Amino acid sequence: MATPFAIRHVRSALVALAIIASLTTACKKSGIGGVDVDPRDQYVGTYDGTSRRTYYVSADIFQGPIPGTSTTTVTKSSNPGEIYIENKVAFNGGFTGGYTVKVTATLDGANFTVIDKRADQIDLLNGKVDSDYAATGTFDAATKQFVYSATARALRNGAQYTRTDEITNTRK
Repeated sequence: MATPFAIRHVRSALVALAIIASLTTACKKSGIGGVDVDPRDQYVGTYDGTSRRTYYVSADIFQGPIPGTSTTTVTKSSNPGEIYIENKVAFNGGFTGGYTVKVTATLDGANFTVIDKRADQIDLLNGKVDSDYAATGTFDAATKQFVYSATARALRNGAQYTRTDEITNTRK
């Protein structure tokens, strides 16, 4: 009666093989249970902190730094790897006004680059001048900080005008 003994060994081997196969294919690398984890989720939220705006003429400080408070809201875009950033800044320290900027950025790890805002205007004493615009930033998961740096540059009557905006916020 070698047949029942052989069937028992084959059945045991198949069960062991099925268990090993299920353990090695049950989880994806990016998440448990086959669900992908979206890296943008860790950055979505509201951040509060400070801002600083500085104006330069031909590399010399013309005005500033102008201090302010800021609130940043980060949400996920419908496109993978992109986020929406809305910065609301109110000037303080004797300065009035403020600004709001809404942009889309690509996310590369903890760093981001603004992709949909390439032009802006720099306010001068005698009017506005059209400028280019570039912004980048980073998230620090350990400190829950958001850093945003933007630069607008323009040339008028042979003079180079530059405006920098620096925002450092902490997640609520």
